[in-house]
Amino acid sequence: MTAVRRPDLQRRLAAWDPAVRLILLSGPDESASRGLALEALKALGDPTDPMALTDFTADELKSDPAKLADEAAAVSMFGGRRLIRVTGAAENCAEAVRILLAAPVAGNPVVMLAGDLPKTSGLRKLAEDSPLALALHSYPLAGAELDRWLQAEARGLGLRLDSGVTDRLISATGADTGILASELAKFALFLDASPEAPKSLERSHLAALGADSAEEDMGLLVQAIIAGNGPAADRQLRLLEGSSAIPALRALARRLLQMAEARAAVDSGQQPQAAVKALRPPIFWKDADMVAASLRHWPMPRIRHALATLLAGEQAIKTPRSPGDTAGWQAIAALAQPRLGMGRESA
Repeated sequence: MTAVRRPDLQRRLAAWDPAVRLILLSGPDESASRGLALEALKALGDPTDPMALTDFTADELKSDPAKLADEAAAVSMFGGRRLIRVTGAAENCAEAVRILLAAPVAGNPVVMLAGDLPKTSGLRKLAEDSPLALALHSYPLAGAELDRWLQAEARGLGLRLDSGVTDRLISATGADTGILASELAKFALFLDASPEAPKSLERSHLAALGADSAEEDMGLLVQAIIAGNGPAADRQLRLLEGSSAIPALRALARRLLQMAEARAAVDSGQQPQAAVKALRPPIFWKDADMVAASLRHWPMPRIRHALATLLAGEQAIKTPRSPGDTAGWQAIAALAQPRLGMGRESA
């Protein structure tokens, strides 16, 4: 089996075996997959040389499966090794991977980014069963594992995280490791930090670069949508314009999952206030009454529809040639409409 974990892949990149032809990066944590693909480019190619990277889409390989093996075997006119990156991979890339792994030669490694492939996926099985491939399935980090990752990432940039900064960064980014890495790089540049000259990242720095204010704006957006306050939601959407939509999508999804749990309790006969009070982790006490009052406007079908809308918005952001964050903000804006197109059933 060639299924590996992140530390294993990083070690393999540092001591690369030229016999390996394919790195398949899949799983629900697509930010992690994109980050690992960048690490592969730095380790196996020259990120400053545009000729060192060849990009293919899944649709290109579906129409011409042999193209991947041909490119992997091509000799660069400048003599160096090149990296091939495939985005949006799914089962329609399985034939291209089968040809690549069966080819007599392939000197240019392929990094393939896929979504959350199930264990039964033919593409995933091809990579996991071949000695010529490495397969890594990334799951979102959480809890102590996420804290350790964040501390290690900060140390690598020369940042020391002061008390309270870790939780605020995680909250403000929706625990998305790609966004977290980008935020840390921004703060390291702001503080002129490096491993040789480490600097402390403090709450005041978060406020200076907008991390705290963005978190507050996001919280007010979630509150306005749950309460059905259209004008307030529109105001917060304007304030957040231009920022990443993924933290807002996930913050709203977390609140809706709590609403679903409380809604189920209410549908079973519990009082709204008691249902909200019983939630774990608990809802912030200042928001509890608003959430309890809003439950009568959020029947279970509406909650499910809203969660599906948020999921579709995030998937649209990650789709090749998509409008990016605009798709996510459009999904959130749809939920900001008082009726969400489903009517307002009461408890």
